[in-house]
Amino acid sequence: MSSQAFAIRPATEADAPAISRLINEAQLNPLDLNWRRFLVAHQASEIVGCAQVRVHGGGSRELASVAVTAQRRGGGIGRAISEAAIDGEPTRPLYLYTESRTVAFWQKFAFREIGDREVPGDMRGSLRIARIATRIFSIVRRSPIRIVVMRRDEG
Repeated sequence: MSSQAFAIRPATEADAPAISRLINEAQLNPLDLNWRRFLVAHQASEIVGCAQVRVHGGGSRELASVAVTAQRRGGGIGRAISEAAIDGEPTRPLYLYTESRTVAFWQKFAFREIGDREVPGDMRGSLRIARIATRIFSIVRRSPIRIVVMRRDEG
C-alpha cells in the first residue's frame, strides 16, 4: 500500500470522520476541525493525510492539523499536503504551532521561529491552551514537549 500514489484535494463533509480519526491518532488539537478548511490526501478511497489553515478571530492565519496516518509517514504526504495548504493560502504572514523537535522540518517551508511577543493577539489564547495541554501531556508521557510558534512571511 505504501508504494501507491496519493492525491490531494479539498475535503468534503464525508471526510470529517477520517479527519477526526487522523487528528486523534496524531494526538493533535481535536478542537475547531471544520472540514471546509481542510485539504486531504487520499489513496484510493482511504484518507491518509490532512491539513488546514485555521483563521483566528482577528484574521491571523495558522497552518494547523497537519497529520498523516502512521502507516504512511515518511512517504512525502506530510510535505506535499503542507505545500498545498501553504500554496493555497495567499494571506501572509502564516503561523504555526509545532513541537521543538520539528522546527527544522518547518524551516524547509520558510517558517522561522518567533518569540511570544511576536504572536498576534488573536492567537495568544490558543497558544496558552496548547502549552497547558502540552505540559499535561508531557507529564503523562514522561518526556518534555516544548511548543514553538513559527511564522512564514514569504509569498
